[in-house]
Amino acid sequence: MLPDFPKIKEKFKEAINHYLQNLIRQESFLSQIKEEHHFEGNKMSSGTKDGELDQSEYKEISGELSIKKEDIIAKGPMAFIENVCNTAEEIKKQKAKLVFEKLKEVTDKTGNVINGKGQPFTFDIFIKSLEKIWIDFDDQGRPYLPTLVVSPNLGAKLKEKLPEWEANSEYKKRFEDLIERKRKEWNDRESNRKLVD
Repeated sequence: MLPDFPKIKEKFKEAINHYLQNLIRQESFLSQIKEEHHFEGNKMSSGTKDGELDQSEYKEISGELSIKKEDIIAKGPMAFIENVCNTAEEIKKQKAKLVFEKLKEVTDKTGNVINGKGQPFTFDIFIKSLEKIWIDFDDQGRPYLPTLVVSPNLGAKLKEKLPEWEANSEYKKRFEDLIERKRKEWNDRESNRKLVD
């Protein structure tokens, strides 16, 4: 009978788990979303800026990690790395799907939706989108602009259009005016905040 090394196996399992978690956070818009760990219960609740309470049940996200002996013999440690990478991609897809489902639910409920009705993504739609959200600013008054998550096709089209939009003086003025309005809204929000001891 071959010897068993439970402590080494446990450390190896922890290392793989740590590597997997890092892969999930890398190169993804998910890395910009604050995570909060809960260790008990089957529901969570969150409050809106208007004081409304939203409750939802936890949803399971999982991925399978299985490595064949033949792959270990043929590829060595790369067999582990490849499988962990594939598992991380699967988990990222599941997390992104849940995030977008929740965003759709919340924005449909609040009416905070821009429907382009199948039209191409234009500068007008971009400005209307920014008008519907809160924008915060740093100490020097620079805006924290949101991350735009789009399909790869739209992303390629936007890369082409952005230089045109930036060169258009009318668009530039409309964008600057919007940022100035958002700065005023932010200043008003900040000055009305209640300070806690």
